[in-house]
Amino acid sequence: MAYNKWSISGASNVYGVIGDPIDHSLSPAIQNTAFRVSRIDAIYVPFSVRKRYLKQAINGLRALGVKGFNVTAPHKIDVIQHLDKLEPSAEEIGSVNTVLSRNGILCGHNTDGLGALKTLEEAEAPLNGRCLLLIGAGGAAQAIAHSLASRVGAIRIVNRTLARAKQLEHRLLKKYEIDIETGGLSSRSLKNFFEEADIVVNASSMSPGSDSDLALRQDWFHPNQFVLDIVYKPVETRLLKVARTAGATTIGGLNMLVHQGACSFELWTSRKAPIDAMRNAIQLESLA
Repeated sequence: MAYNKWSISGASNVYGVIGDPIDHSLSPAIQNTAFRVSRIDAIYVPFSVRKRYLKQAINGLRALGVKGFNVTAPHKIDVIQHLDKLEPSAEEIGSVNTVLSRNGILCGHNTDGLGALKTLEEAEAPLNGRCLLLIGAGGAAQAIAHSLASRVGAIRIVNRTLARAKQLEHRLLKKYEIDIETGGLSSRSLKNFFEEADIVVNASSMSPGSDSDLALRQDWFHPNQFVLDIVYKPVETRLLKVARTAGATTIGGLNMLVHQGACSFELWTSRKAPIDAMRNAIQLESLA
């Protein structure tokens, strides 16, 4: 990991990320590079936190004076009950991936949705009035759905647990007037949704296309589609490989990781994130 050894002292600010597992996270490479390039005296550390110890971990981070931290699976929803307050959009989404600490007060934010939006805009994906197929209904999926709902014309949601997809549908319809349908993982539902979609976003850890999850077919995709997979290991998932072979424009998860990480950095530091340096760092780390 690229820690800022040149500046670490008792005066250094500490940031981090909690999750389980956490050893795969590339966020330390991104954030430590950003701190170093911006000459901020800080370090970013990964913390492995089991679900049963979440409350104790949050209290420990507060007690240690950690200035902020990211939250990844499986804690994005459960962490809310241990925070002092939520930024309005995070409260609306019901999921937190970034926590800001000020004088011991922990405030939950969510940068997943904005990160996905910036990633799609960078790829020049047309959004207005288009049909979005969202795979997953967990914390990241909820954030992405809320961020894109005001831009796209229709949303289709598929999830392993249909009831959870229905819950997300209900939350969206409370705020947005939008055409929404949900479905399970049957081949018929998937075929129809994939063929209809202009934009496909995998916001699930299901590794779409594996034998145990989504059995994708190349003829479900078409060249005018944009396909984003927020999973970044491997760099090209099977979903992206199948979509690329069909001629669709594919976007890997490293792009979103950089953008949502940049949003977190700017929230913590009130400084503009060095996007290019962060992107270079993550590319080097992913090849290591």
